[in-house]
Amino acid sequence: MNPKISIIVTSYNIESFIGECLNNIVNQTIKDIEIIVVDDGSTDKTQDVINEYAAKDSRIIPILNTQNSPGGVATPANIGIDMAKGDFIGFADGDDLYDVSMFEKLYNSALKNNADIALCNFQEFESESGVKNEPYEPSWSKVALNDSLDISNPDNKKIILELLPVPWRKIYNRKMLSSKSLHFPVGPFFFEDNGFHWMTTLNSNKVAFVNEVLCLHRRNRVGQTMSSGGERLLGVFHQHSVIYEYLSEENILNDYREYALNWLCGHVSWIQQVLASSYAKEFYDALIPHFSKYTKSEVQDYFLNRFYDRKSVELIIAVISKDQKKFVKVMNGALSEKMNEKVKFNYHKLGLRRFTSMSIRHLKYKICSYRHKIAGRKYISSQANVSLEISEKLDLVLDKIHEVNSRLDHIEVSQNKLFMDIHHGFHKNEHNIKSLEKIVETGFILSERNLK
Repeated sequence: MNPKISIIVTSYNIESFIGECLNNIVNQTIKDIEIIVVDDGSTDKTQDVINEYAAKDSRIIPILNTQNSPGGVATPANIGIDMAKGDFIGFADGDDLYDVSMFEKLYNSALKNNADIALCNFQEFESESGVKNEPYEPSWSKVALNDSLDISNPDNKKIILELLPVPWRKIYNRKMLSSKSLHFPVGPFFFEDNGFHWMTTLNSNKVAFVNEVLCLHRRNRVGQTMSSGGERLLGVFHQHSVIYEYLSEENILNDYREYALNWLCGHVSWIQQVLASSYAKEFYDALIPHFSKYTKSEVQDYFLNRFYDRKSVELIIAVISKDQKKFVKVMNGALSEKMNEKVKFNYHKLGLRRFTSMSIRHLKYKICSYRHKIAGRKYISSQANVSLEISEKLDLVLDKIHEVNSRLDHIEVSQNKLFMDIHHGFHKNEHNIKSLEKIVETGFILSERNLK
């Protein structure tokens, strides 16, 4: 009979922390579990600690890699997924702390709500001081008071996609993972939980919530990706490629295209806060291929309903304008202050049509203010007539602008449709080419075997 949960604990060079984590796991109130501890080639005494715990608890299955894998925890986590036999699979970071009731509460919630995923709330704590703080996760309040959420439709899936992607506060239905062969994306990059979060959310029908803080995530430990700083942080943007390509392969890109862009912009805003300005050029170069997947007007439309800090917006506008020099200046704190800089910024942020309309509205406001000023001072009638004439001519100009705007709208729609048609055709043909390659390769292998 399968255990109720397979808990996959991942570790690497955390000899000072792994014991406390394993204490939390072996003392879970749900006893019918298997504990798969995958160490990714530690060079300290982490593996010795794991072996000590395994000798005391038969539920612990130690997998001790001899070499460290490239990237983050993807490879060890996937080893655990492939070995797991539980009805559900849970994850634990070997340096984090877990309430002993966490996995039982998640399991009961998943069963009660017939959910594919169950997750709880968490707090972060500083490794040195132990100070606890709430993670920045505005979307949690949207779902936390519900027992569960049906995410069989894209709109509700998008709510879950806005949650933090971390896997160590969740359990997943193992059959759901295995039926779709869902694994963490592997490669010489980090932040692999982002791609896994999207894949599991898109393949789930229901998510359950436990509105309790049941785990503590350690921050600023030496060796963590986030504490390393520098260019290594730019590896997060590879996950945009993972997400975008997965959406394309599953033929659901149109449903989630704006949300992929939302992920990209959100991570620009985050990284610019923690990345040293000396890496500005590398930051710019990392972003160019990702934003090139979207039209300039898509990004402009996105900013109509989304609000970011000024620095983040200026950085993104510099990218879509292909202005590396401006990007570097903004990363070094030089925001647009001069009039010509503000005009250029607003032009690229709004697009020609909206920028023109905004400029005309501003001009009209100035003229109207001038007219009221004249009336208040009781200027001579000839001057008042001049002001009235200017206003009437301005109205004629506005009519022309509205006409131009309508034409620009038509052009933008046509351009976007052309872009989407080309993009869709490319991916469709790419799929056909890959299929043809497989047929040719298979045929070649079969022919080669027949010759033997």
